[in-house]
Amino acid sequence: MKSSPRSLKLSGVLEEVIPPILQEMFSPADVGFLTISAVETSGDLGVADIFVRSIGGPDNFLKRLQARTPHISKEILAKVKLRRPVILRFKQDKSISLVEKISAFKG
Repeated sequence: MKSSPRSLKLSGVLEEVIPPILQEMFSPADVGFLTISAVETSGDLGVADIFVRSIGGPDNFLKRLQARTPHISKEILAKVKLRRPVILRFKQDKSISLVEKISAFKG
């Protein structure tokens, strides 16, 4: 996504606000232990891609996150003063698997 100073600032705020919300909504049995590796916000601040990694969670943890997205968005609006809600898109962080593939290729 295209970055602007405002989108970078919102991304940082979302990186701080989202983990406690997810901790309240989900147990480790539901989604595993989640790590938010990055948040990218669009230039118009309307869409946020949240890259997550799950340790010990079920394979369908992304579907569970996406099913609760309206509730997560409502909680974000309650904690952060925004003019309009942000569309949240949870995506799996695949950076570790890519590094492993590159390392195996070089090896």
